[in-house]
Amino acid sequence: MLKKSITSPALASLASLTPLGAEEKGTYFVGSIGAGQMADIDIAASLGGGDFEFDPGFSGEFGIGYDFGKFRTEFTYNGTNTDLTTVQGFVTDIGVDVSTWMISGAYDWRADKKWQPYLSAGIGQSTIEVDLARTVGSVAVVVDDDNIISFKIKAGVNYEATEDVDIYGEVWSQAFDDFTIGTLEFEDCGMTGVSLGFRYKL
Repeated sequence: MLKKSITSPALASLASLTPLGAEEKGTYFVGSIGAGQMADIDIAASLGGGDFEFDPGFSGEFGIGYDFGKFRTEFTYNGTNTDLTTVQGFVTDIGVDVSTWMISGAYDWRADKKWQPYLSAGIGQSTIEVDLARTVGSVAVVVDDDNIISFKIKAGVNYEATEDVDIYGEVWSQAFDDFTIGTLEFEDCGMTGVSLGFRYKL
């Protein structure tokens, strides 16, 4: 009797504590808004040198993911507008849109806690599109687009706001394969940004 009287409350206590330490798993939707900016790109010496400079613009992302516990996978679409504003020191305003479909994986530290730092890496296909033709200095920019492979890494912190909703903030960096717009060739290109988003767990 004494053993039962001690064991039963102990088991009840453990059972009540178990959900607090459990890692939630399953499908979720993800969406975020933020800002992104293409890094400066060198202009070939044959065109007079200098560089292309860009302004930051709106960046938005949405997709679907699955949480395995400490590890998550996602399939997402991201669109970023980062206008070309300076060419060889000459001011201009040429819209540049970057759209990306990506598959990624993320690792969550403290996956069973309210605050969860994470790292993510992904690979996908990007379309870089220029929507205005203009000659600036010795460089002729034309309306064109190119499809290329891109890679993306993210670092962020997730907060479990409710049982069904997580809120997160992150910084990210994206690298692109070489691409061509008209006769212009772009090499060693990348983009960085910040985002604030949410995950809705099904």
